[in-house]
Amino acid sequence: MRAPWREQSHHIVRTVSFAGGGSGRLAVSYGGFALPLSDSMLDRAFECWVHAGDIADAVDYPYEPPAPRHLHRMIDLAARMLPVSLAERRRAGLSAPAPRRLVAAGAPGRSLRLEIEGSGGGEWLIPLDSPASVASAEHEVAHVALDGVEFCRLAAGHVSPEEAAAGQVGDREAIRDVLFAAASLSRM
Repeated sequence: MRAPWREQSHHIVRTVSFAGGGSGRLAVSYGGFALPLSDSMLDRAFECWVHAGDIADAVDYPYEPPAPRHLHRMIDLAARMLPVSLAERRRAGLSAPAPRRLVAAGAPGRSLRLEIEGSGGGEWLIPLDSPASVASAEHEVAHVALDGVEFCRLAAGHVSPEEAAAGQVGDREAIRDVLFAAASLSRM
């Protein structure tokens, strides 16, 4: 695990060092997918927070979550990654198949409302049919509410999807697929 982490760290540093202005939009490879440098730095902050929390738990040391504005940015990154994670799980046969009527890129499709409560919270509409479809409140088929830290623990693979959601209403299959897609973010 250490080798990919170090390789990615070197890639991030090289990207920043040689890119000059506008480097935040350059891609950083994650071995199968890529993120813009600014999101890669945010992802790295998320990973460091999660691992520092693991260490603090192991030695029974108090450790607080990031400031609300920082936590919000981490949650936002995970929420933005959910459509791609959901599509990957669908391609691998790990979630419900795509609907019979495919949604054209840029068109509104079925959506799930992800409500994150507490510190760093907010609401996100997650497109369910395709990463290229547009999420819309008019096509909302499900609503999930979670605590912000609990959502991050789910995205880090530290809590199971069955244990994570505080509130769920609507299409059970869509809810299950999104919660499992969130949990699989730690494995992307």
